[in-house]
Parts: sequence; structure tokens; C-alpha cells
Amino acid sequence: MNIVQLPGMGGVLRMAPPLTATEDELSLGLTILDQAIAEAEAAR
Repeated sequence: MNIVQLPGMGGVLRMAPPLTATEDELSLGLTILDQAIAEAEAAR
């Protein structure tokens, strides 16, 4: 998966999952992203 943080966009992430990703793979990726965001917020 390609994830890019755009400079000057105030916390915008552009995600480009592969077009062949299964629903389970997308769900896992979003779960991991959700956990990472929660950890980053907790560290603030």
C-alpha cells in the first residue's frame, strides 16, 4: 500500500491500496492505521 503524507496539507494522508486487495486485507490495513492514529493521539 502506498501512503503519502502531503506537506502543507495539515495532516492529510493519501492512501492508494492495490486494486487487487481483498476485503480482509483492506480491513487489516485500516485496523492498523486506526491503531497508529490512536497511538499518535495518545502520545500528544
